[in-house]
Amino acid sequence: MSIRTRYGAWRKGTASALAVILAGTLLSACASGNEQEAAPAVGEDGRPIITVAVQANPNVEDYETNHYTKRIEEAMNVDLQFMELPSQAEEAITKLSLMVSSGSKLPDVINVYLNESTIYDYAAKGVFIKQDDYLNNAELAPNFNAIPDKDFVYNAMKLADGSVYSLPRHNVYEWNEGSNRAWINADWLDKLNLETPRTTDELYSVLKAFAEQDPNGNGKKDEIGMVGSTNGWSQNVRVFLMNAFLYADPAKGYLDVRDGKIFPSFTQPEWKEGLEYMNRLVAEGLLSPLSFTQDETQMKALINVQGGMAGVVPAGSYSAFGTELENHMTLLAPVKGPAGFSATPYSPSMPTPLWFITKDAADPELAFKVGDYLLDPEMSKVSRYGEKDVDWSDDPSITAQYLGPFEETEGIPTQLADLNPGIWNNPQNKNWNDANPAYRSLETNNSASNMKKDDAAAAPNWQPAYADGYVTAFPEESISKLSYTPDELKQIADSKTAIDNYVNESAVAFITGNRPMSQWDSYLEELNKMGLDAYLEVAQAAYDRSQAQ
Repeated sequence: MSIRTRYGAWRKGTASALAVILAGTLLSACASGNEQEAAPAVGEDGRPIITVAVQANPNVEDYETNHYTKRIEEAMNVDLQFMELPSQAEEAITKLSLMVSSGSKLPDVINVYLNESTIYDYAAKGVFIKQDDYLNNAELAPNFNAIPDKDFVYNAMKLADGSVYSLPRHNVYEWNEGSNRAWINADWLDKLNLETPRTTDELYSVLKAFAEQDPNGNGKKDEIGMVGSTNGWSQNVRVFLMNAFLYADPAKGYLDVRDGKIFPSFTQPEWKEGLEYMNRLVAEGLLSPLSFTQDETQMKALINVQGGMAGVVPAGSYSAFGTELENHMTLLAPVKGPAGFSATPYSPSMPTPLWFITKDAADPELAFKVGDYLLDPEMSKVSRYGEKDVDWSDDPSITAQYLGPFEETEGIPTQLADLNPGIWNNPQNKNWNDANPAYRSLETNNSASNMKKDDAAAAPNWQPAYADGYVTAFPEESISKLSYTPDELKQIADSKTAIDNYVNESAVAFITGNRPMSQWDSYLEELNKMGLDAYLEVAQAAYDRSQAQ
């Protein structure tokens, strides 16, 4: 049975368990919400209950009956019960914040993506417990301690106070380290007898031809030169284009580093050049202004039509394109700007913190042991690929039938055959869509394949082209992490948010022509009034601290 509210649901197996959970979650602090139970509640089957807050996900059909859940329960002899927070990140974080501030009893585990400032805030308030002693105990954490680069992972998870409050999802995958990719319609290039653009000038010419020469052949001027979305994975058109002028990484708030010194990309003359270039594209109808208002679903509906509607689309995944376009779009390498510069944002494979054990956990050690089990090598594959021997296989007789992504270029044969690639990012009941602790090595990722040998219908393998065009465009020096202290976070909280919003809103206004470029100086003046210098000073201290860890 289940109880649902507008924010989510606790899912139970029995009426008695329902009563136990409701008593814990709905009572306020004055009714023992801050008191820790002597032992975890026990389900009807006699197994201890571990309550876990997760974010609702349209691609996870049912957390309670999920194959991944059942494997955990059987292996660890526990009964997992779930509180589903809203699917929208901001709403989920708000709901969690309300629970904390009201003194409501928390689930044993919060398994939700949180930014470092939120983690630090809850850690400082005692909401999350430290996990250092558990992590450094090989008996309690056999899977964490078996990670080859365990020391790197452990140090990377430390907050500025030197402690760790989570378990990691660490997926060492070069493909995800430079996700701001762009794709170009190869059919349109061929039809118009055009070469793949390598510079911003060549890209302008190609987009102009796409928009004016009817490459989709329907007799209408309905082609869009370039288009993106506001929320899809790496579908921000500004990022791909701006990196032809200077290094611009949205994941770092468009901060950059040179010789150890932090500085803002968004105040540099090259940033202005990039805005002027994009403004020209919009003004001439080559870059759709919908890129700055539509979401991913709207973009997909726009581009995935018979004959195609867009020539260039930024997207982290080829799955942005439906069957109408997926065999026509080809990877477009970063283009060079007027000064011969080209780059792509680099996000090295860093551990993502998940599985926070709360102050209200009835048995913190058991909750931790369950989290460590998720780092088991096989469970880490179930987490991404689904059910073993149904959705994926490591049987040599089966993997030999698949072509590894680097088998032809680097001689790396397939070691994991992805038998059911459609399970990823689609509704299924096999795993939690990889939103949980896991560890997959570079070797695992570089030897996993869904490309059956001699299969004419196999999806294109873009990894060698990505390694050649994007990995080579990674900067020599970049920001991996900024480790802020609570005092620093308080100091910059308002200014950082205001600056981030102002930079992004101003960029869109300049590009779309809603703000003239003649106001560039006033834009810079406003940033200074917002406390940019103080923000950079704190960011520098956080960067220096991160380098020292």
